[in-house]
Amino acid sequence: MRRTYAKMTESAPPNNKRSASVLLVVLAIIAAVGAFRWLENRNTPTAAVLTLTVIKGQAQVTRADAGEGSTLVAGDFTTLQRGDQVITGEGSLARLAFEEGETTDLGSATRVTLLELQRIAWSRAIELEMALHKGSTVTRIQHQLIAGSRFQIETDVATVQAHGTVFQCDALASDHIYVAVSEGAVTVLMGEQSLELQAGQEVYARLGQPLLPEELSHPLPEAETPAASLNLNVPPTLTDLEKTLFPPVLTPTLPGDEVIIQEADLQDASLYTVQKGDTLYSIARAFGVSWQDIWEANRDVLASPELIRVGQQLRIPAPAQ
Repeated sequence: MRRTYAKMTESAPPNNKRSASVLLVVLAIIAAVGAFRWLENRNTPTAAVLTLTVIKGQAQVTRADAGEGSTLVAGDFTTLQRGDQVITGEGSLARLAFEEGETTDLGSATRVTLLELQRIAWSRAIELEMALHKGSTVTRIQHQLIAGSRFQIETDVATVQAHGTVFQCDALASDHIYVAVSEGAVTVLMGEQSLELQAGQEVYARLGQPLLPEELSHPLPEAETPAASLNLNVPPTLTDLEKTLFPPVLTPTLPGDEVIIQEADLQDASLYTVQKGDTLYSIARAFGVSWQDIWEANRDVLASPELIRVGQQLRIPAPAQ
Protein backbone atom coordinates (compact mmCIF):
# COMPACT_ATOMS: atom_id res chain seq x y z
CA MET A 1 0.00 0.00 0.00
CA ARG A 2 2.82 2.40 0.86
CA ARG A 3 4.55 1.64 -2.43
CA THR A 4 1.34 2.35 -4.37
CA TYR A 5 0.84 5.68 -2.60
CA ALA A 6 4.44 6.61 -3.25
CA LYS A 7 4.04 5.90 -6.95
CA MET A 8 0.89 8.05 -7.11
CA THR A 9 2.73 10.87 -5.39
CA GLU A 10 5.61 10.67 -7.80
CA SER A 11 3.31 10.83 -10.82
CA ALA A 12 1.48 13.98 -9.64
CA PRO A 13 4.00 16.58 -10.88
CA PRO A 14 3.75 15.53 -14.56
CA ASN A 15 -0.06 15.87 -14.36
CA ASN A 16 0.28 19.34 -12.89
CA LYS A 17 2.68 20.31 -15.65
CA ARG A 18 0.29 18.94 -18.25
CA SER A 19 -2.61 20.94 -16.76
CA ALA A 20 -0.51 24.10 -16.73
CA SER A 21 0.44 23.55 -20.36
CA VAL A 22 -3.19 23.11 -21.35
CA LEU A 23 -4.12 26.28 -19.48
CA LEU A 24 -1.39 28.23 -21.26
CA VAL A 25 -2.59 26.95 -24.62
CA VAL A 26 -6.18 27.98 -23.81
CA LEU A 27 -5.05 31.43 -22.71
CA ALA A 28 -2.97 31.81 -25.87
CA ILE A 29 -5.99 30.90 -28.01
CA ILE A 30 -8.19 33.39 -26.17
CA ALA A 31 -5.57 36.12 -26.61
CA ALA A 32 -5.20 35.30 -30.30
CA VAL A 33 -8.97 35.43 -30.84
CA GLY A 34 -9.18 38.74 -28.98
CA ALA A 35 -6.36 40.22 -31.03
CA PHE A 36 -7.98 39.03 -34.25
CA ARG A 37 -11.32 40.59 -33.32
CA TRP A 38 -9.59 43.85 -32.38
CA LEU A 39 -7.78 43.96 -35.71
CA GLU A 40 -10.99 43.07 -37.50
CA ASN A 41 -13.07 45.75 -35.75
CA ARG A 42 -10.57 48.61 -35.59
CA ASN A 43 -11.54 49.73 -39.09
CA THR A 44 -15.25 49.24 -38.49
CA PRO A 45 -17.00 52.49 -39.41
CA THR A 46 -19.19 54.31 -36.92
CA ALA A 47 -21.76 57.04 -37.47
CA ALA A 48 -20.25 60.52 -37.80
CA VAL A 49 -21.83 63.72 -36.53
CA LEU A 50 -23.11 66.29 -39.01
CA THR A 51 -25.03 69.41 -38.01
CA LEU A 52 -27.33 71.46 -40.24
CA THR A 53 -27.85 75.10 -39.27
CA VAL A 54 -30.18 77.43 -41.17
CA ILE A 55 -28.48 80.82 -41.43
CA LYS A 56 -31.22 82.62 -43.32
CA GLY A 57 -34.49 81.68 -44.96
CA GLN A 58 -35.57 78.09 -44.48
CA ALA A 59 -34.64 74.50 -45.29
CA GLN A 60 -36.62 71.30 -45.53
CA VAL A 61 -35.15 68.08 -44.12
CA THR A 62 -36.41 64.67 -45.18
CA ARG A 63 -35.28 61.86 -42.89
CA ALA A 64 -34.14 58.60 -44.46
CA ASP A 65 -35.43 56.54 -41.52
CA ALA A 66 -38.79 58.29 -41.26
CA GLY A 67 -39.59 59.44 -44.78
CA GLU A 68 -41.14 62.58 -43.35
CA GLY A 69 -40.09 66.16 -43.96
CA SER A 70 -39.66 68.97 -41.46
CA THR A 71 -39.05 72.66 -42.13
CA LEU A 72 -36.36 74.61 -40.30
CA VAL A 73 -36.14 78.39 -40.25
CA ALA A 74 -33.25 80.76 -39.54
CA GLY A 75 -31.71 79.91 -36.18
CA ASP A 76 -32.84 76.28 -36.19
CA PHE A 77 -30.35 73.43 -36.26
CA THR A 78 -30.49 69.64 -36.28
CA THR A 79 -28.26 66.61 -36.75
CA LEU A 80 -28.26 64.60 -39.95
CA GLN A 81 -27.45 61.03 -40.83
CA ARG A 82 -26.84 58.94 -43.91
CA GLY A 83 -29.67 59.10 -46.43
CA ASP A 84 -31.15 62.41 -45.20
CA GLN A 85 -32.00 65.04 -47.79
CA VAL A 86 -31.88 68.83 -47.43
CA ILE A 87 -33.60 71.38 -49.69
CA THR A 88 -33.05 75.10 -49.11
CA GLY A 89 -35.65 77.70 -50.07
CA GLU A 90 -35.26 80.55 -52.52
CA GLY A 91 -32.84 83.13 -51.11
CA SER A 92 -31.94 80.83 -48.20
CA LEU A 93 -28.58 79.78 -46.80
CA ALA A 94 -27.83 76.74 -44.64
CA ARG A 95 -24.61 75.24 -43.33
CA LEU A 96 -23.49 71.65 -42.85
CA ALA A 97 -20.83 71.44 -40.12
CA PHE A 98 -18.69 68.40 -39.52
CA GLU A 99 -16.89 67.26 -36.38
CA GLU A 100 -13.42 68.47 -37.33
CA GLY A 101 -14.48 71.94 -38.49
CA GLU A 102 -15.24 71.28 -42.16
CA THR A 103 -18.31 73.08 -43.48
CA THR A 104 -20.42 73.06 -46.61
CA ASP A 105 -22.72 76.02 -47.25
CA LEU A 106 -25.90 75.30 -49.20
CA GLY A 107 -27.04 78.25 -51.29
CA SER A 108 -30.45 79.27 -52.57
CA ALA A 109 -32.73 76.49 -53.92
CA THR A 110 -30.14 73.77 -53.33
CA ARG A 111 -30.93 70.07 -52.89
CA VAL A 112 -28.42 67.57 -51.48
CA THR A 113 -28.59 63.99 -50.21
CA LEU A 114 -26.10 62.42 -47.79
CA LEU A 115 -24.99 59.23 -49.50
CA GLU A 116 -22.31 58.27 -46.98
CA LEU A 117 -21.50 59.62 -43.54
CA GLN A 118 -19.25 57.62 -41.25
CA ARG A 119 -15.96 57.60 -39.37
CA ILE A 120 -13.34 54.87 -39.01
CA ALA A 121 -12.93 54.44 -35.26
CA TRP A 122 -9.22 53.56 -35.21
CA SER A 123 -7.86 56.15 -37.62
CA ARG A 124 -10.57 58.80 -37.09
CA ALA A 125 -10.76 59.08 -40.88
CA ILE A 126 -14.09 60.41 -42.12
CA GLU A 127 -16.00 59.26 -45.17
CA LEU A 128 -18.49 61.73 -46.55
CA GLU A 129 -20.23 61.47 -49.88
CA MET A 130 -22.90 63.97 -50.84
CA ALA A 131 -25.14 64.07 -53.91
CA LEU A 132 -25.72 67.57 -55.30
CA HIS A 133 -28.93 67.46 -57.33
CA LYS A 134 -29.24 71.18 -57.93
CA GLY A 135 -28.08 74.51 -56.61
CA SER A 136 -24.79 75.79 -55.21
CA THR A 137 -22.38 74.65 -52.49
CA VAL A 138 -19.22 76.12 -51.00
CA THR A 139 -17.07 73.71 -48.98
CA ARG A 140 -14.37 74.82 -46.56
CA ILE A 141 -11.97 72.18 -45.29
CA GLN A 142 -9.66 73.92 -42.84
CA HIS A 143 -6.83 71.38 -42.90
CA GLN A 144 -5.56 68.35 -44.75
CA LEU A 145 -7.87 65.39 -44.33
CA ILE A 146 -6.67 62.48 -42.22
CA ALA A 147 -5.19 59.65 -44.29
CA GLY A 148 -8.00 57.36 -45.43
CA SER A 149 -10.62 60.12 -45.36
CA ARG A 150 -12.92 60.65 -48.31
CA PHE A 151 -14.84 63.87 -48.94
CA GLN A 152 -16.61 64.11 -52.26
CA ILE A 153 -19.60 65.59 -54.01
CA GLU A 154 -21.45 63.56 -56.64
CA THR A 155 -23.37 65.24 -59.44
CA ASP A 156 -25.08 63.96 -62.59
CA VAL A 157 -22.06 65.16 -64.56
CA ALA A 158 -18.94 64.56 -62.49
CA THR A 159 -17.46 63.69 -59.10
CA VAL A 160 -15.54 66.32 -57.11
CA GLN A 161 -13.05 65.03 -54.53
CA ALA A 162 -11.62 67.39 -51.90
CA HIS A 163 -8.20 67.14 -50.22
CA GLY A 164 -8.16 70.03 -47.77
CA THR A 165 -9.41 73.04 -49.63
CA VAL A 166 -11.99 75.75 -50.18
CA PHE A 167 -14.05 75.15 -53.29
CA GLN A 168 -17.39 75.87 -54.91
CA CYS A 169 -19.50 73.32 -56.76
CA ASP A 170 -22.67 74.36 -58.62
CA ALA A 171 -25.08 72.05 -60.42
CA LEU A 172 -26.06 74.38 -63.27
CA ALA A 173 -28.03 71.90 -65.37
CA SER A 174 -28.41 68.19 -65.96
CA ASP A 175 -25.45 68.21 -68.38
CA HIS A 176 -22.94 70.61 -66.83
CA ILE A 177 -21.56 71.85 -63.51
CA TYR A 178 -19.22 74.59 -62.31
CA VAL A 179 -16.28 73.99 -59.95
CA ALA A 180 -13.97 76.69 -58.58
CA VAL A 181 -11.09 76.48 -56.08
CA SER A 182 -9.73 79.33 -53.97
CA GLU A 183 -7.48 77.29 -51.67
CA GLY A 184 -5.87 73.87 -51.96
CA ALA A 185 -6.96 71.58 -54.77
CA VAL A 186 -9.77 69.24 -55.84
CA THR A 187 -9.98 66.36 -58.29
CA VAL A 188 -12.75 66.48 -60.88
CA LEU A 189 -13.65 63.09 -62.38
CA MET A 190 -15.89 62.88 -65.45
CA GLY A 191 -16.02 59.55 -67.25
CA GLU A 192 -12.41 58.67 -68.15
CA GLN A 193 -11.25 62.25 -67.65
CA SER A 194 -9.50 63.42 -64.49
CA LEU A 195 -8.53 67.01 -63.69
CA GLU A 196 -6.54 68.33 -60.72
CA LEU A 197 -8.03 71.77 -60.20
CA GLN A 198 -5.64 74.05 -58.31
CA ALA A 199 -6.22 77.18 -56.22
CA GLY A 200 -7.20 80.11 -58.46
CA GLN A 201 -8.74 77.90 -61.12
CA GLU A 202 -12.27 77.05 -62.27
CA VAL A 203 -13.81 74.67 -64.75
CA TYR A 204 -17.17 74.26 -66.47
CA ALA A 205 -17.60 70.49 -66.77
CA ARG A 206 -19.94 69.59 -69.62
CA LEU A 207 -20.88 66.10 -70.70
CA GLY A 208 -19.07 65.07 -73.85
CA GLN A 209 -16.53 67.91 -73.66
CA PRO A 210 -12.93 67.99 -72.36
CA LEU A 211 -12.17 69.29 -68.87
CA LEU A 212 -10.28 72.55 -69.44
CA PRO A 213 -9.26 74.62 -66.39
CA GLU A 214 -9.47 78.40 -66.57
CA GLU A 215 -8.32 81.22 -64.34
CA LEU A 216 -10.75 81.95 -61.52
CA SER A 217 -13.04 84.72 -62.77
CA HIS A 218 -14.47 85.83 -59.42
CA PRO A 219 -13.84 85.25 -55.71
CA LEU A 220 -15.82 82.61 -53.87
CA PRO A 221 -18.60 83.80 -51.56
CA GLU A 222 -17.43 84.79 -48.10
CA ALA A 223 -18.56 82.60 -45.22
CA GLU A 224 -21.40 84.12 -43.25
CA THR A 225 -21.13 83.70 -39.50
CA PRO A 226 -24.33 82.35 -37.96
CA ALA A 227 -23.69 84.38 -34.80
CA ALA A 228 -23.71 87.62 -36.79
CA SER A 229 -26.67 86.65 -38.95
CA LEU A 230 -28.84 85.27 -36.18
CA ASN A 231 -27.70 87.43 -33.26
CA LEU A 232 -26.93 84.34 -31.23
CA ASN A 233 -25.30 84.79 -27.84
CA VAL A 234 -21.82 83.46 -28.58
CA PRO A 235 -19.05 84.54 -26.20
CA PRO A 236 -16.79 87.11 -27.94
CA THR A 237 -13.65 85.14 -27.03
CA LEU A 238 -14.50 82.37 -29.50
CA THR A 239 -12.79 82.13 -32.88
CA ASP A 240 -14.80 82.19 -36.11
CA LEU A 241 -14.32 78.43 -36.41
CA GLU A 242 -15.65 77.86 -32.91
CA LYS A 243 -18.67 80.08 -33.56
CA THR A 244 -19.67 78.08 -36.63
CA LEU A 245 -18.86 74.51 -35.66
CA PHE A 246 -21.60 74.05 -33.07
CA PRO A 247 -24.48 76.46 -32.48
CA PRO A 248 -24.81 77.63 -28.89
CA VAL A 249 -27.60 76.54 -26.58
CA LEU A 250 -30.67 78.39 -27.83
CA THR A 251 -32.52 79.82 -24.83
CA PRO A 252 -34.78 82.87 -24.53
CA THR A 253 -32.75 85.97 -23.80
CA LEU A 254 -33.46 89.64 -23.49
CA PRO A 255 -31.65 92.27 -25.53
CA GLY A 256 -28.40 93.15 -23.83
CA ASP A 257 -28.22 89.94 -21.81
CA GLU A 258 -24.59 89.07 -21.12
CA VAL A 259 -23.42 85.53 -21.63
CA ILE A 260 -20.94 84.45 -19.00
CA ILE A 261 -18.72 81.40 -19.22
CA GLN A 262 -18.05 80.24 -15.69
CA GLU A 263 -14.37 80.07 -14.85
CA ALA A 264 -13.39 77.13 -12.71
CA ASP A 265 -10.37 75.74 -10.92
CA LEU A 266 -9.65 72.51 -12.76
CA GLN A 267 -8.14 70.95 -9.66
CA ASP A 268 -11.32 71.49 -7.65
CA ALA A 269 -14.05 70.96 -10.24
CA SER A 270 -14.93 67.92 -12.36
CA LEU A 271 -18.51 68.90 -13.21
CA TYR A 272 -19.75 71.91 -15.14
CA THR A 273 -23.34 73.14 -15.39
CA VAL A 274 -24.24 74.31 -18.89
CA GLN A 275 -25.16 78.01 -19.11
CA LYS A 276 -27.13 79.81 -21.82
CA GLY A 277 -24.94 80.59 -24.81
CA ASP A 278 -22.52 77.71 -24.13
CA THR A 279 -21.08 75.43 -26.79
CA LEU A 280 -18.75 72.52 -26.27
CA TYR A 281 -16.02 74.72 -27.75
CA SER A 282 -16.59 77.57 -25.31
CA ILE A 283 -16.70 75.18 -22.35
CA ALA A 284 -13.55 73.43 -23.56
CA ARG A 285 -11.69 76.74 -23.82
CA ALA A 286 -12.68 77.70 -20.28
CA PHE A 287 -11.26 74.43 -18.91
CA GLY A 288 -8.26 74.11 -21.22
CA VAL A 289 -9.35 70.84 -22.82
CA SER A 290 -10.67 69.86 -26.24
CA TRP A 291 -14.38 69.63 -27.03
CA GLN A 292 -13.78 66.07 -28.28
CA ASP A 293 -12.52 65.03 -24.82
CA ILE A 294 -15.58 66.56 -23.13
CA TRP A 295 -17.90 64.81 -25.57
CA GLU A 296 -16.18 61.45 -25.07
CA ALA A 297 -16.48 61.85 -21.30
CA ASN A 298 -20.24 62.47 -21.57
CA ARG A 299 -21.35 60.09 -24.31
CA ASP A 300 -23.82 58.48 -21.91
CA VAL A 301 -25.79 61.74 -21.55
CA LEU A 302 -24.76 63.55 -24.74
CA ALA A 303 -25.74 61.71 -27.91
CA SER A 304 -24.45 64.50 -30.15
CA PRO A 305 -22.04 67.37 -29.39
CA GLU A 306 -24.52 70.12 -30.26
CA LEU A 307 -27.32 68.76 -28.06
CA ILE A 308 -26.20 70.30 -24.78
CA ARG A 309 -28.94 72.03 -22.80
CA VAL A 310 -29.05 74.66 -20.09
CA GLY A 311 -28.74 73.17 -16.60
CA GLN A 312 -27.13 69.96 -17.83
CA GLN A 313 -24.09 68.81 -15.86
CA LEU A 314 -21.10 67.70 -17.90
CA ARG A 315 -18.04 65.83 -16.69
CA ILE A 316 -14.85 67.74 -17.47
CA PRO A 317 -11.80 65.51 -18.00
CA ALA A 318 -8.41 66.59 -16.72
CA PRO A 319 -6.32 68.46 -19.31
CA ALA A 320 -3.50 66.58 -20.95
CA GLN A 321 -0.14 67.12 -19.29
